[in-house]
Amino acid sequence: MDDDVLTKAIIGTIGAVDSYQLPDAKGYSSLMRYLLGITDEECQQRREEILSTSLKDFNEFADAVATIRDNGVVVAVASPNDVEAANKEKAVFPEIKKCL
Repeated sequence: MDDDVLTKAIIGTIGAVDSYQLPDAKGYSSLMRYLLGITDEECQQRREEILSTSLKDFNEFADAVATIRDNGVVVAVASPNDVEAANKEKAVFPEIKKCL
């Protein structure tokens, strides 16, 4: 990734975060932020973090994703019948632990 691609990614992300909204959509967004407890300061901080993203940040994120890919654990909560059906199609649950 070079600076040009990064700039385009930042512009696209800001465009998605702060896109134009009609009054009804603006009201809905405001209601959701209120219900979720998201403040205007948090929204501004998110914008500033997006705008200050660097190539170093992308590389660090790529390293974190690679670590999760190589060492991550997938957990699913499912009924015994669903686990059995999934394992018949493809052995996706090598280890099964009963929780309750």
